[in-house]
Amino acid sequence: MSTIPATILFWMSVACCLVAQVLIVRSVVAARALPAVRPELPRARGSVEVMWAVVPAVALAVLLFFTWRAIQTNRATRAAAPATSAAAR
Repeated sequence: MSTIPATILFWMSVACCLVAQVLIVRSVVAARALPAVRPELPRARGSVEVMWAVVPAVALAVLLFFTWRAIQTNRATRAAAPATSAAAR
């Protein structure tokens, strides 16, 4: 795959993941603002909800870092490689 489509795909994926994470964290924060707990409806602990929102965000950030580094390494490797032409074959 060429570097331009790969870069575009990468940044589109980053944007989608960012939107998803913002919505997940927003739902956790909104759940904390719910009315008082009624005994017949069990409610999850807030710390567990935050953990379920933050852990995927951290994992995606790590994945973003390593993917970006791989793209940059691949780009640098291609730039350093000698160009071959069809006539040289």
